[in-house]
Amino acid sequence: MDDMPLPAVCLLSVLGVASFLVLSLAAYRLWHRIPVLTAKDEPLPVAHSISVIVVASWILMQLVALTSEPVNTGRSPTVADVQLTCQFNVLLFLAILVPMTYSATASVEAFGFHLKELRQQIADGALGFAGAVLPVLGVWVLTLPWRSTTNSHGLLQLLEQDRSFTTVFWIVIAAVILAPLVEELIYRVVLQTWLQRIAPPREALFAVAVIFAAVHRLPDAIPLLPLALILGYVYQQRRCFLSVVLLHMLFNAANLILAMLTIQPPAAS
Repeated sequence: MDDMPLPAVCLLSVLGVASFLVLSLAAYRLWHRIPVLTAKDEPLPVAHSISVIVVASWILMQLVALTSEPVNTGRSPTVADVQLTCQFNVLLFLAILVPMTYSATASVEAFGFHLKELRQQIADGALGFAGAVLPVLGVWVLTLPWRSTTNSHGLLQLLEQDRSFTTVFWIVIAAVILAPLVEELIYRVVLQTWLQRIAPPREALFAVAVIFAAVHRLPDAIPLLPLALILGYVYQQRRCFLSVVLLHMLFNAANLILAMLTIQPPAAS
C-alpha cells in the first residue's frame, strides 16, 4: 500500500471520509435507540417453490465446491470464461425470477421489485455502500498477510494480464452488473426472506451473510462478511431490490476502479 498511486489514495480518502460520516450517523442513531433504517411494516412474502429449489441447489453446489477447494488457487479465467459466466448468470437470474413473476402466493413487488420512493431507494443503496467502506477496508487490511497473486480474485488476475477494452468490458458486465443482480436475488430476496419465515430476523441475516461470504472463498470471504451484513440489514429493513443491488454495484465498481488504478498493466512484449 506504500506505493499506491495518488488517484487511488484520493479515491480511498473520499470514500473513507464518507464512510466515517455515515457510520457516525448510524452510531448516533443506535446510541439514542433509533433504528438506523426504519423497517417496512409488511408481511413476509412467500417465494415460488421452483425459485427456492433453484436457489438451494445453486448454493449447495457452491458449498460442495468450497469444501473441495476452500482457497482460490486455480488458473485465472479467460475472457471466454467470463462470457460463459455471464450467460449462465442471465439464465440463473431468469430461472429464479420468472417463477416468482407468475407465482400465486406473492407478487414480485412484495419482494422489492418496484420503483416506489425511488429517491429513497437510491439513497439507501448509496449510504449503505458508504457505510460498508471502512469496515470492509479494515478487515481487508487484516487479511493482507494471506493475500498473494495466486489467491486473488480470478477477475483481478485476468485484469492484471489483459487490460484491453474487450476484457475490461466483460469484467464490468460480469462483476458490476450481473453479479449484484444475481447474488442479491439469490441471497437477499429468496434465501434471507425464506429463512426469516423459520428463524428470527437477526439469525437469518447473519446466516445468509456467512453463506454469502463463504462462497467467495478465502481470503476474500473475511472482508466480505461486513458487506454482507450491511446488505442483509438494508434489505431486511427496506425490502427494496434496487437498494441492495445499487449498494452491491457501487461496491464492485469501486473495487474495479481501485484495481485499474493500482494493478500495473502487463509489460509490452
